[in-house]
Amino acid sequence: MKVYHGLEHFKAEKPVVLTIGSFDGVHLGHQELLARLKAKALEIGGLSALMTFTPHPRIALNKDKEKLRLLTNDAEKEALLRYFGLDVLIFMPFDQAFSSQPAAVFLEEVLLDKIGMKHLVIGYDHKFGQNRSGDIHFLRAQAATSQRFSVEEISQQTMDELAVSSTKIRLAIEAGDVMLAQKLLGFPYSLSGEVVKGDQIGRKLGYPTANLALNDVYKQVPCAGVYATEIEVGGQSHRAMTYIGTRPTLAGTRNNIETNILDFQGDLYEQSMKIHFLQHIRADVKFENLEELTQQIARDERKVRLYFGLPELP
Repeated sequence: MKVYHGLEHFKAEKPVVLTIGSFDGVHLGHQELLARLKAKALEIGGLSALMTFTPHPRIALNKDKEKLRLLTNDAEKEALLRYFGLDVLIFMPFDQAFSSQPAAVFLEEVLLDKIGMKHLVIGYDHKFGQNRSGDIHFLRAQAATSQRFSVEEISQQTMDELAVSSTKIRLAIEAGDVMLAQKLLGFPYSLSGEVVKGDQIGRKLGYPTANLALNDVYKQVPCAGVYATEIEVGGQSHRAMTYIGTRPTLAGTRNNIETNILDFQGDLYEQSMKIHFLQHIRADVKFENLEELTQQIARDERKVRLYFGLPELP
């Protein structure tokens, strides 16, 4: 997959079959669209290409950006699109001036002249250009008039009578329903960052943890509680249990992401770590003292080991 940041160095040697959008999460609905994109590119001997915007339009336009929560940052999105076999990924710089382009100008000068788009595949609710006037009706009219490109719309995908959307996945994660999120994404939801040094309370309780500092402030974090997780660090995968919360038993105020790696000993400080959330074990609870907390952590570990089919510790 070739990746472009802007169109300065972009040059298509084959017809371009394009889609445009945020593609936050690259969920099952997105994957259906990508499958159609690749099939059409194969049919006409062209390239499957996706244009997305960076930074996110709400960040660029300062529209309630403090409330913005995303499933994937640019690096995660790029990795997923590469995995799903896209030919070309374009990260289009987004700012106020770009957002003010009339849809007709964006279509003519960017999509047709610069990219050389021959076919456009869009999702059922996609709109672009000034005042979001570039909808499917506009595109069909322009395609018929110019005869330079064709367009098709992918209908809303559903699974188990539940519409697949990034918003529904965010709500599931916010509620701790990481299994539903995985069902709609097609893969486990994850958080990434660097392992940083904490206050080592977990070590004192007999459950040392790797504390994650997120690498993206806009990532959607699962609700407070304990989860069965799988982590990637140092090129290896480990089964683990992860706690998210303010540690109310210790009168904490800052949200923490702490992972106890099962059957592991070692120093992971300053290493990159990725946490895959597999199952919600319990909600966050304030205990009367550290002894009660330690007893509950032991019960949590038994449940996590049971989830993974691992033997209990003696």
